[in-house]
Order: sequence, then C-alpha cells, then structure tokens
Amino acid sequence: MKYLMLINSDAIAREQWLKMSPEEAERARAAELPKWNELFEWLGEQGLEAEGFELEDIEKARVISGQNGRRVVSDGPFAETKEVLGGYFLVDCKDLDQAIEIAERVPVVSRGSVEIRPLVMT
Repeated sequence: MKYLMLINSDAIAREQWLKMSPEEAERARAAELPKWNELFEWLGEQGLEAEGFELEDIEKARVISGQNGRRVVSDGPFAETKEVLGGYFLVDCKDLDQAIEIAERVPVVSRGSVEIRPLVMT
C-alpha cells in the first residue's frame, strides 16, 4: 500500500526560519541533511523506495476555491493551525505499522508531526 507522509513543522520553527538570513538558513538546512540522509539510507536497507520534496514557504502558496459558481484564487493557506506543511514523501509500505515506523524516524517529528495518509489505488 502506498502512503503519503505529510511533514509538518511547528509554527514557531517556521517563524524562526523566516528570521534567518539566507546564509543562516543554508547552514541550518545543511545541518539537517545528515538526518534525512540517514532516514533514506535506512529506507533503502529495508528495500523501500521513497520520493519526497520540501515545499516552498506558504507565502508563495495559492488556494483555488469555488464561490457562487466561479473559481476564486487567494493567497494561502490561512488555516488556523499550530503546524505548517513543510514537505511530503510517498512510500510503498507493506502495512500501516511499517508506515508508522517510518514516520517515527522522520527528523522533524520531534518538533512537529508526520501525518500518514493511505492512498486510494483504483
């Protein structure tokens, strides 16, 4: 079964990230990469393939909605939340228990969350 792992950071971490200079942000990202490399190395050892991407900042996002029969484009998202979707990856797992084991190893889980969503395969 394929699972989508939605990687959420807490809003405080996002605010701290936005206050960083480009050089500071690059150093912080470089410091996190070994943790991610460790995760993907472990996935490879388990025979699991995963592909994922970091998302751009929410300031660059747009939301398309329907209102009164027409489409409306707005800046967003503006959900009342304490977490911000920062990225995702897709992995083919044998079951939910394996997906949970993977999510527990995602580096940002200690300061955010990972939402596990099974995909509908028709």
